[in-house]
Amino acid sequence: MLKVLLVEDEVYMRKGIIKLVDWNGRGFVIYREASNGQEALEILRKEHIDVVITDIKMPVMDGIELIRRISEEFENRPAVIIISGYNEFEFAKAAIRYGVNDYLLKPIDEAELIQTLERIKTRILNEREYHRRKNLFEYLKRNSRFMRMIEFDEVSTIEQFETNDTTRWMGIGKKEDLQYEDDLTICESLLEVEKEVNIKFANKGIDFRCYWDSFFNIILIIETEQKNKKNQVIRQVYEHVTKRLNLQSIVFDEIKSFQNIHSFYKQLLKKLSFAQFYEKIGVIEATQIEDFEMYIEDKKLGSELIKLIEERKCEEIRYKLSQFFDECHNKKISPEIIKGYILLTLLEVIDYFEVYQLFEADSLKFIYRSSLQKSKFIEKVMEILLQIAEYVTEATKFNSSSFMKKIELFIKENYNKDITIKSIAQQFYINPIYLGRMFKKHFNMPFNKYLHILRIEQAKKLLLKTDKKIYEIAKEVGYNDTDYFALKFEEYVGKSPSKYRSSMIGETNY
Repeated sequence: MLKVLLVEDEVYMRKGIIKLVDWNGRGFVIYREASNGQEALEILRKEHIDVVITDIKMPVMDGIELIRRISEEFENRPAVIIISGYNEFEFAKAAIRYGVNDYLLKPIDEAELIQTLERIKTRILNEREYHRRKNLFEYLKRNSRFMRMIEFDEVSTIEQFETNDTTRWMGIGKKEDLQYEDDLTICESLLEVEKEVNIKFANKGIDFRCYWDSFFNIILIIETEQKNKKNQVIRQVYEHVTKRLNLQSIVFDEIKSFQNIHSFYKQLLKKLSFAQFYEKIGVIEATQIEDFEMYIEDKKLGSELIKLIEERKCEEIRYKLSQFFDECHNKKISPEIIKGYILLTLLEVIDYFEVYQLFEADSLKFIYRSSLQKSKFIEKVMEILLQIAEYVTEATKFNSSSFMKKIELFIKENYNKDITIKSIAQQFYINPIYLGRMFKKHFNMPFNKYLHILRIEQAKKLLLKTDKKIYEIAKEVGYNDTDYFALKFEEYVGKSPSKYRSSMIGETNY
């Protein structure tokens, strides 16, 4: 709604104008009323008004003087509509010299008033949109310059920011939902916060700026006079922004020199990651977070988790994980090092149980989320480990000698057909990868080798007991390609099928 200040000394005239049109329906509201120019001026000095509708002849201060004062005192002037009689046209011309182009003659015509209001509304909204986009564009340029400096260490940009007259502080907080917003929405949100803080702390001698980087971190710069560098206002500002933007934490420190701003920014990011991972809440001075360790000595976590999964001790898996993370916290291990170590550990477990099919390409993507807290991180890791444990538990139901005898019998009855470990697994409702592992463990050889040996043994019997041709025997034992059969036969027996037949028959006759 556009706010209207109605200035008219005659009460009945004001009431008549108010009743003349549906103000709210037209996008306006009669926000305040005044009986003369002086009252109107006092209101304008205290409150934001979009449109002033004023009579010309009034006591104390007339409309012309009010318009003159508005043009001189206010940078962002409200739109003004003059109400004048026919005999006041000379006054109206004077008002036009002060930039007032909208006036109505008494008695006011409803249609003319509506037309004037619509024209003013269009002009105001167009101007607002123009300034909004201009401000957003300027903000984007400013943000781009600043990000080139801190992210890419651009020297020419650093020189623009370097100054010896002030002290500057940098605070960083994470706001992940920014990644789902477009750039203009982010700009509007941060500009609003920036304006709000500068108004709230206007008498504290600070200048506050908001930026955001490529990783959707909020960068908060506070500039103060040198003598105020230890002022508690710094913390108060960051506490206000933490609540305003709903941030878990902000880590801040004084910028000693813009020449080292890139490394300063990177170090502050690491400390923010540490604070978020270990669930430190609120505004934290960087000096409160000690330097982290960049190495994990214990390399046994993977083997210990594998053992617990094999023993189906799920609660102990959770305890082992919590214990590991607590030790990392006590030793102040960097979250990035922990995440890398956990990734390798999960890959070790997945590889050991050969459960690659359980996970999609992005199943481990959560590891790289910089703002994930320790407790949620542990839960994500537990989900994966429990999924593996559940799979292994189900699979071991089939891991018995009686079950493997069923598999063996099935193969012997179907060895001459086109069977694979996958088709057998489908027949018995078991995972093919796990069946392959069980088969190799039970028979001390992989399935393919077992099948070839079984077929070759049957072929040897047929070569000796029948006079069937080689290609007929090959097909009967499961080989559609005679050359391939001959190749595999020689590989396992040491001679071709024909030589084997002749040599064995010769020995028998002898």
